[in-house]
Amino acid sequence: MKKPILSLLLILLIIISFSHQSFSQIKDAKNKKETRNNWGLGFVYSENGFGFSSGLYAPVSRSIDFYLNLHFSGVSDSREIQRYDIYGNSVTLGKVNRVYMMPLSIGLNKELFKGEIEGNFRPSISFGVAPTLVMYNPYDRSFFNAIAYTKTKFAFGPFAGIGINYKQSKSTSLNINLSYYYLPITGGGVESIENSEIKDVGGLQLTFGLNFMK
Repeated sequence: MKKPILSLLLILLIIISFSHQSFSQIKDAKNKKETRNNWGLGFVYSENGFGFSSGLYAPVSRSIDFYLNLHFSGVSDSREIQRYDIYGNSVTLGKVNRVYMMPLSIGLNKELFKGEIEGNFRPSISFGVAPTLVMYNPYDRSFFNAIAYTKTKFAFGPFAGIGINYKQSKSTSLNINLSYYYLPITGGGVESIENSEIKDVGGLQLTFGLNFMK
């Protein structure tokens, strides 16, 4: 009787050992589950001026995210010349309008070489379209007073970019992205300075961002 009992105990110990090992592997796999971009904030520098952005991400596949990114920035004409009066106030010669833009970038972001490279630096590419609200108001009025005289136009076009993400931790990552936007204004351009229309509010755009992951 002792041999069958010892054999049964040995089998039970083996089963328990394998079960514990399998459970540990499953637990480790869950703990090592890769976090993905969820939302982010960014600082934007472009040919038109400075601005801020905020974005949302949704995973489409193992290496691709669908994202929405809204940013707000000023728009300037490359021919604008600033001068300062005797009181130190900045004056732009010939300026007739303050111009702003608010593009909504709708696109896909693909992480390159997924699973092929190690480390926290991850290169990526992105592309999509950007419907854009263009706003302008008279420069000869004070900043807050001019808000009531704001007019709008729209722009629409594609964009494409390359970037690098640096994963700081499981919850945050830093990213740098260089994109090119083609955003012609519909229904004619907008004057920032007199007799000079801005017809395209696109161009190169450099973004420094902080992404929050889950």
